[in-house]
Amino acid sequence: MMMVIENYPRPDFKREDWTDLNGEWDFSFDQPVFDRKIQVPFCYQSEMSGIGDTRVHHIVWYRKEFIMEKGRLSDKSLLLKFGAVDYEAEVYINQTYAGGHRGGHTPFEADITGLVSEGKNIITVKVMDYSDADKPRGKQTWTGENFACWYTPTTGIWQSVWLEYAGKPYIKRIKATPDLERNEALCEIFISSMERVTAEVSFHSLPAEGVMEMDLGSLIISCENGYGKGILALPDLDLRRDQLTWTPEKPNLIEMEVTLQNDKVTSYFGLRSVCVSNGRILLNGEVLYQRLVLDQGYWSQTLLTPPDEESIRKDILLSKNMGFNGARKHQKIEDPRYYYWADKLGFLVWGEMPSCYMYTDNTVESTSRELAEFIERDYNHPSIITWVTANESWGMRNIKTDKSQQSFSNMLFYQAKALDKTRPVSGNDGWEQTGHTDILALHDYELMPETEEKYDCLEDILNSHAERRFVLADGQKYLGQPVLMTEYGGIAFSAEEKGWGYYNKVGSEEEFLKRLEPITDFLIKSRKFSGFCYTQLTDVMQETNGLLREDRTPKLPLEKLEKIFGKKIYE
Repeated sequence: MMMVIENYPRPDFKREDWTDLNGEWDFSFDQPVFDRKIQVPFCYQSEMSGIGDTRVHHIVWYRKEFIMEKGRLSDKSLLLKFGAVDYEAEVYINQTYAGGHRGGHTPFEADITGLVSEGKNIITVKVMDYSDADKPRGKQTWTGENFACWYTPTTGIWQSVWLEYAGKPYIKRIKATPDLERNEALCEIFISSMERVTAEVSFHSLPAEGVMEMDLGSLIISCENGYGKGILALPDLDLRRDQLTWTPEKPNLIEMEVTLQNDKVTSYFGLRSVCVSNGRILLNGEVLYQRLVLDQGYWSQTLLTPPDEESIRKDILLSKNMGFNGARKHQKIEDPRYYYWADKLGFLVWGEMPSCYMYTDNTVESTSRELAEFIERDYNHPSIITWVTANESWGMRNIKTDKSQQSFSNMLFYQAKALDKTRPVSGNDGWEQTGHTDILALHDYELMPETEEKYDCLEDILNSHAERRFVLADGQKYLGQPVLMTEYGGIAFSAEEKGWGYYNKVGSEEEFLKRLEPITDFLIKSRKFSGFCYTQLTDVMQETNGLLREDRTPKLPLEKLEKIFGKKIYE
């Protein structure tokens, strides 16, 4: 089965002139002997790569030939783009170094215009992925075997590779910041030239069903030293603003077409606001109750890489059919097309940094670098409404008492706030949080129908512990942030003998629902919480506590789950 990309690999930053390089590449372990074939963008550990070898190889090599037609690069720049390569890549064009990147989850590109010639050209990529624990790994094991909730690693190219024919100069980034209160949007453009040039940006709505398309005007932006900006004034629709704003019910988008001399890029954003006020989270000024599902984003045949675009849509639609209005993408920076479909389908997303599992100076540097690249790539997606900079003290195990690790968590929080003032940030999701967080997130798998009374006094919980770890790090105080139960449940069936779930397994559908419904009902109706996140969407390898099996077949009738997770506060 080949991966067929019907849409551009990055739908939020699209050039019309591009070449897909996914498919068969030459490949080898350890040395550049290229004695195998691999299907890109699937990692060698996955079945769909054509290799399916789960043994550890710290160095892998890729090679791909492409043809450059005569005159193809006249007045053009040729960009070689990688969606993600885990972990450190060196790229060569015709045996000449073209560029590199460190970081397993974020994109990079190389301008290879001066390195190619007419006719045959060869791309060679060396990838190094060592088992060090002080770099962002997410759910990839570093011990040589799967254990607990850590799974088969992903080494090498695991997102799309493609060529883009850009202009001279070319557009590097488009950043749109909506201001719902002023009914404006700040448009920032980053370009490859330091010279003074002019860009034109035209805007029009990409309306949800039942809404008319609108021409929203244009801007002429002067760029100098690689940067320019302008402000778009949007029409004041007052009571009809649902024709322009982005919500889960009406996911309207605003398209931007940016032209810079002979370069053109299409992007989009959503007009919406997310803020914290009086202990609640507001979306477009209205109280938002979040019904999230924890989603690891793994597939049995492809690991972290979606098998195809329909698989992405299916996961979102299945989640919505179970009553969820969003997902916490756990320990994974997702394929850009996931966020695109979340934008299109009206599905809320928490964007979460993959964790390290050791605290060194490299932990600080590598996490900070990838967090910045994550926010840069995905800033424009309206579906992303929260950044999660750390989870359960992973990579900062002594944060409860260690001031330097507390400072690290605070640094990531303020870095995210400096790069993005439009979204809340969850600083250390789960426990041992500092006061430098917009959200007080609790993880409690001991929440059962018979234990919910412990939340009769929420203040007591916040000043001590929800499950086994203290909610706040030493010296920290609760500052009135919204409280969300961001991990609970994790129920598994006893029929799944080889896998595990949290606490006692259940033997039947009736027993499952009898345990799930009261605690979810409590989270919705108690009014002490601004939302929940149920663990989890699918089984993943040895962790068999999903609502769906790995192949996405439901374990329970979706309509029964929708009545539980989608229940309204007043029901």
